[in-house]
Formats: sequence, structure tokens, C-alpha cells
Amino acid sequence: MLHPTHTYSRMVPLVLVLAAGLAHAEEAVPPATDALPGSPLPAGLGLAPEAPPVAPVAGGRAPSFGAPTEKSPATFKISGRLYGWEAVGIGSKPKNPPEGYSGTPLHVPVLSTGKIPFWGGSGATLNFSYGTPKLTAVATYYFRVNRQEYQGYANPTLGPGFGVAYLLYAPDPIQGLKLQIKVGSFLEIYGGPGQWGWGIFGPMLALRGTGELVSGENDLSSNLKFQFAHGAMVVPGVPENFPRGEYNSWIETGVTSWVHHAHVGLVYKNQYTFRAHYASDYSTDERKVLKTFLTGPPKDGRIDVVLGEAWGQGEPWGRVGVTGGLYNFKDSASVHDGIWWAVDWTQGAREMVNKYLGAGSGGNGKVAVVGAEYNFSVSRILWFPRSFNGNAPDIRVAIAGMLTRTMVTGDPAFKNAMGYFFGVDTEYRMTKYLSLTFQSYGESRDSNLGTYGVYSLNPGIALRTDWNSMDRIQLIYGRRFYSAAADPNTAQPLDRHMIALGGYVTF
Repeated sequence: MLHPTHTYSRMVPLVLVLAAGLAHAEEAVPPATDALPGSPLPAGLGLAPEAPPVAPVAGGRAPSFGAPTEKSPATFKISGRLYGWEAVGIGSKPKNPPEGYSGTPLHVPVLSTGKIPFWGGSGATLNFSYGTPKLTAVATYYFRVNRQEYQGYANPTLGPGFGVAYLLYAPDPIQGLKLQIKVGSFLEIYGGPGQWGWGIFGPMLALRGTGELVSGENDLSSNLKFQFAHGAMVVPGVPENFPRGEYNSWIETGVTSWVHHAHVGLVYKNQYTFRAHYASDYSTDERKVLKTFLTGPPKDGRIDVVLGEAWGQGEPWGRVGVTGGLYNFKDSASVHDGIWWAVDWTQGAREMVNKYLGAGSGGNGKVAVVGAEYNFSVSRILWFPRSFNGNAPDIRVAIAGMLTRTMVTGDPAFKNAMGYFFGVDTEYRMTKYLSLTFQSYGESRDSNLGTYGVYSLNPGIALRTDWNSMDRIQLIYGRRFYSAAADPNTAQPLDRHMIALGGYVTF
């Protein structure tokens, strides 16, 4: 019989060997990986005993079950937006109603002019992108749901169609110089004083067409960055006798627009930005029968735009931006959609000529414009110096204004004419799901009929899915006021009251 001390003396070395082996095994096991998107997969040690028997695919290109895989260098993304708005206008009794007239007229869509607090109609936008960090293909497709009278072979521009389609190439930095090259059909916006470059009244220069854009930036110091961009694009025309007319919204019968633009800027501490913009839209008009919208003979025309902008942002006060510049028109009744947005939407030169130069100008003249916008969050200011992430009640405010002056024109009624826009857009986020909204807009300008003025007050209620959700359903009531020049038709006066219901969902 063995003495207990002999048993213990034999077991101690065995326990030490097992302990050393377990310690070595623990060191060999890789640490656990967080289950977060983008985390690397743990190293595969082979098939587990409970792994299902899965045969390899033809060609043997699929990894074994549980084996580590390489991350694909290319990604495919889909995003988009669904929207729908409808409004009912409550009309007024005509000044001299016909015999037997009674009741209150209702109009769908609203019979009005001037800015409204929503984008009318319904439809959807789909955004597609596929590529690597260096080369990406991007396409946007629009779906528009229109009433029967706007559909058909002769007017396809109101139906579905491509918005943009282009390739974006971003090579490796060259000694600190970061470049991007865009080729295809696309939109570009510049000079918007509002947040994200759009704001209440839109950008002061927006371009579109098929062509190229080279942009880049370089750090001059730790606090100062230099930016530049240069591009050229074309909006092609179709012959006068083309059976479908404008086969998409970028086309005009018989007119081709050639756009050249350049931009430079400085960014200081990523908070203060100063930029200068230049764009020229030269149009060749090859029509033989059709006239311009001024009923004059077709001729080649041009628009030149020079803008300067400055904006700054910082905690907790928000963002303020100012943009000013000059628009020079030369036989511009033939200029189409190379420059498609400037002051209050231009559709080429049409709106700016009609509103600021006059029909008697022949499409020639100069207009000076300055605009500004201030965006801020009341809660962000009150919480400072604590950070505010938006998950609490808040009042968000945007205030914008714009001044216009006609410097040169051949129409006596518009000589030295002045105009202005103002807008206030507020949202009181009361709870996680409910907001009270209020929007007010006004515009006034000299015209050949007198002072054109439109003003509106638009309170509303919005339902959301979260504090910071981009989705909403909104009910808006609008009270509108018009000057005699804005509402000259006494036989069918514009609607003074409006009720609108709509919303949008993004994904």
C-alpha cells in the first residue's frame, strides 16, 4: 500500500503539467471579436464537429463553412425617397359672377402663385451606386405620378426618367492633393447661402448637362484648405420636327447649351468658407420656324454669372451664409437649361428675363443679387456647453432673405427695378413623434403691371417616426395675400386659403 505522501508527490507534477498546458491553450485562443458591422472575422481553425456538410459550388470559389472571407472591394447601395402631396385651394367669388353663380369654388391643385411650403405632386426617387473607393458609378431615377391629361406619347417629360448617371473617379492623393473626376450626366449646385447649399430659396447657381467636372482640395496648412473645381457640359437639342419634342426635362427643341464653369475657395478651420464662382451658358439656336418665348427671331445667346459666397458655422450659434453676384444676359431668350436655377428658379433664362428684365429687353441686361440665410437650433444654444444630439424637444429655425436690382435693361418699365424675398421656416419638435411647423414667405418686385407681391402664412402639424427622422406626414393650412399685379384676373381670382396634406419617406 502506497503512503499518501507518495501519491501527492506523483500528482503535483501532473497538475503542474496540465495547468501549463491550459495556460498555453488560453494564450493560443484568439480574443473575441465585437459583433459590430465591419469588424474582422476571427481566424478559422477548421470545421466544427457540428458544421453541416456543404459541398463546394462549381469552380470552388465559395469559402468553406466557417472559413474567413476577404472583404469585397466593391459595394452596391440603394437609397431613395417616396413622396406625395395634394392641396385644395378655397377660391373667392368673381367680381362679376355669371348669372346663377353660387357656392365657394374649390381648386385641385391650388390656384396660386409664389412660393408654397411643399413640393407638389407625388412620385419617387431611386439612387443607385456601385463601385470601389476609387471608382463609383452613380445613377438616379425619378418616378412621377401624373394625372391623365399630362400623360402620353407627346409629353414624356412628366413621366419617369433618369435624373443623373455618371462615373466618379477619386485617385490616390498626390502629395496631399485630393482629386475627384466626374464624367457623365449630372447636376451641380453652387452659391447657396442656405444650409447644405439649398436652403429656403435654393442655390444661386445650379448647372446640369452631360460632360465632366474636375474638383480637388489641398491643405495649405493645418487650419487652411484650398478648393477648386472646373467643368464643361452640354445640354443637347433636338430638331424642330422631332416627333416627341423634349424627350426629357433637359432638352429643348432646336437649342443646344454649352456650359463652362470654374470655382475656387478657401476653408479655415473647417468652420469658415469663402468661395468664388463663374459660369457661362452659351446656347446655339438652330430653329427656323419656332420663335423664342419673347416671340422674337431665334439667335445664339449667352448668360454669364459671377458669384462670391461666405459662410461660417460654430457651436452653439448655428450657420450663417451670404452670397452676392451679377447675372449678365446677352440675347438670352434662346438660352435654355444649362443654368437651370438662379434666382427663384429660372428654367434657363426664361423666369429671370420675364421677372427682372422685361419682355421689352430682348433678353439683354444685367441683374445684381445678394442673398443670406441663418440656420440655428434653440436647444443647441440653451444646452451649451453641453452637447445636444437632437433627442429632445427643440425649435429649429431658418431665416432667409434676398435682394435683387435690375442694373441694365432695354425695357423702361424694369429700369432700376428692385425686388426682395424673405422666408421663415420653423419647426417646434414637441415630442418624439409630433411637431408644430410654421412657414412664412414673401416676395415683391417692380413689374410692368405695378408692384408684384405675394405673401403667405402657413402653420402646420407634422408626424414623425423619431426625434431626428427624415420621414413625416404633414397637414398645412395656408393663408395667402396677393397684390393687384400678382392677381389681376378678377374673373377667376387666386385662392386665398389652402389646405395641404402630404409627406415623404426616405430609405
